[in-house]
Amino acid sequence: MSRISDRQTRTSVNHTVPAPQEQWYALHVLSGKERRVVENIARLVKEQELSSLIFQTLVPTEKVEDVRNGKKYVVERKLFPGYVYINMALRNEDGSLNNDAWYKILAVDGVISFASGRREPHPMRASQVADLLAQVEACKDIARPKVSFEVGDFVKVLDGAFQGQNGKIEEVDADHGKVRVGVEIFGRTTPVDLDYSQVALLTPDELEDLERARNAN
Repeated sequence: MSRISDRQTRTSVNHTVPAPQEQWYALHVLSGKERRVVENIARLVKEQELSSLIFQTLVPTEKVEDVRNGKKYVVERKLFPGYVYINMALRNEDGSLNNDAWYKILAVDGVISFASGRREPHPMRASQVADLLAQVEACKDIARPKVSFEVGDFVKVLDGAFQGQNGKIEEVDADHGKVRVGVEIFGRTTPVDLDYSQVALLTPDELEDLERARNAN
């Protein structure tokens, strides 16, 4: 979450629901340009001295464990691609829409529209804001396994007692990040429970080699 001032953009998390005039809005932006939109808004605030109207921007992300070439990586993934959340005062004291502030945000490069589904921008409900900020906080330090397995997939075991062996996924437990893999032991297929991080999908070349070996037998 970026709190914007005249001098800097900084990261912070604040679970306090904003006052009525300082409300959160969802911006529909070009997918893949979320960070750039945040930077453009920060530049707008600084150049046009809008810190009294625009307070924070947020691109919710989560940390995800991924496996590439047998190595584990933690990558950051956007929770809501194509959206940026902004905390700003878009209403005047009499409750009327501040058209100037509205148009300035719409003119930011990368912004498509306010995602309210109405002609005029409509703020998020307080409960939505609280849920969003709680989700951001919950995802801040926890790396979740990347879900990419299905029953019937052929995988290679990356570590543990069966490292280097291939097998077929028989069950997927997405809630706990585990799979049950049928591994051949002494000529018999034995089910083995493994974490997502302990297996990787076979590449097309590896699948071809596996099929060739089976046909040879």
